[in-house]
Amino acid sequence: MTKSSKSYHHGNLKQELILCACRLCEEYGYESLSMRSIAKESGVSQTAPYRHFDTKESLYAYVAMEGFKKLSAATNIDISKKVTKDNMVKTGINYINFGLGNANTYDLMFGTAVGDFSNYPDLLDCANGTYENMKLSFSKLAQDSEDVIAYKCITLWSMLHGLVGILRKVAVVDNMDPEQDHGPIKSASLIGANLDEHLDKVITGIIQS
Repeated sequence: MTKSSKSYHHGNLKQELILCACRLCEEYGYESLSMRSIAKESGVSQTAPYRHFDTKESLYAYVAMEGFKKLSAATNIDISKKVTKDNMVKTGINYINFGLGNANTYDLMFGTAVGDFSNYPDLLDCANGTYENMKLSFSKLAQDSEDVIAYKCITLWSMLHGLVGILRKVAVVDNMDPEQDHGPIKSASLIGANLDEHLDKVITGIIQS
């Protein structure tokens, strides 16, 4: 081990293990993550990760938190400035692109591998922060009570989340036969090809409802 490696591992091992786990998660899926796999990838002893993560779920929690940080950065709207519907449309597109481009991490973030987020306060804060920014942005566009704004926000979030799932399915259905009934896949494919227009209509409807 080089001198720089020793310094690196002494001062930054936990963060390196987290970033390593993020890479492995996205490449192979979170089910493939283990203390042994991240130790091997990071070039440290097999016991080293156990000094930083009590359980596999706690490792998952850190990976999910990094995912929410990236999602928040991609979807954040500066609410100190005027918020427009175009801002919301862009946020929606960025949300969907994140889900499509980081599919395995997204599955971990919104799946059940990490149970109660309140057991991991930093993760909970990151997850809630993304939602709160969207909710505050809605409050700038719709003159409604806080409860109604929250309802509208979760309505949009649910729609975006659903689109991520179905557009991922579209991506693996190659060479669709136009003579066959593909159910919602054909319609979803058209939405994916005109995403900004679709989101503009949906968000307008939610704001005005």
